[in-house]
Amino acid sequence: MAEHYQCQTGHLPTDGYQIFYRIYRNPHCHSGRRMLMLHGAGVDGGFTWEPTLHHLHSWSEVLVPDLRGMGRSVPLEHNQGLGVPLAHKQGSDVVEAQDSAFVIEDVVDDVQALLDHLGWFEMDLAGYSFGGLTAMLLKQRRPSAFVNTYLLEPAFMERVDLEEMRQVRETYSQAAAMMRDLPEPETGITRFLDQISPRRSKSQRVEHATVHRLKNRVLGFSYALDAVTDAVQRLDRDALLEAQQRVISFVGKKSLETMKECHQLQQDRFDDWQYVEVVGCDHSLPFQKPSRIADIMERSVSNL
Repeated sequence: MAEHYQCQTGHLPTDGYQIFYRIYRNPHCHSGRRMLMLHGAGVDGGFTWEPTLHHLHSWSEVLVPDLRGMGRSVPLEHNQGLGVPLAHKQGSDVVEAQDSAFVIEDVVDDVQALLDHLGWFEMDLAGYSFGGLTAMLLKQRRPSAFVNTYLLEPAFMERVDLEEMRQVRETYSQAAAMMRDLPEPETGITRFLDQISPRRSKSQRVEHATVHRLKNRVLGFSYALDAVTDAVQRLDRDALLEAQQRVISFVGKKSLETMKECHQLQQDRFDDWQYVEVVGCDHSLPFQKPSRIADIMERSVSNL
């Protein structure tokens, strides 16, 4: 854990799900500033954001939930009526949970319920990949609740051409189906990685660690990919983007050129949208350059 934060954990039952969350409190910061940080598909909140938290000092409290289908958030029917998450398998970080399909609105509802439960009504907002789309939908629903928004390669912004993106997202769902249907899910996971991050490091050590991490909740991971595909097919992206305010978006230098074009377009369209290209990164940018991302977040606050 980031050493200058104290971490409290909790669980919140929502509609058929139990959401696990962390609140990091900085006893040395008295700004009263809060931030909600949402992780990507297939990973949990702590693993995603703690490297960045090591370098953040301007927020008194940071809320990091595990989103539906991931981390230590599990379906309620698998809690055996105990009101706590299932124990991890012996010697493993894998959570036993029979995940089922969901839509992106379910995830947004979960996070809204958590904010209401905690009484968080004004904060900054960060979202990575799947969590980036969730963040944009939260901002659209509750425009006054979020001050600054930080988007790290958010889903729904991989391409300027919406029809092309819909077609590409169908291939992501094909990879998700492979994760569910094949005896070994690695083939589907690798196919997804080849699509979202074709220029990533493919060293044996890095690739093995990435695939192993995404296998932990492979059903939840696959359903998260399907939830984005469904959202891309039916949501109004223009309306979603127009609802965003005070945005800094990040894209890795090694990431898709089409993604960079989409983010550059938003900076050209909106006066309060800043696009940052992070050198030395692919889609795994919060794990690769957390200090760089944190520095930009810190400077955005100090410039207010």
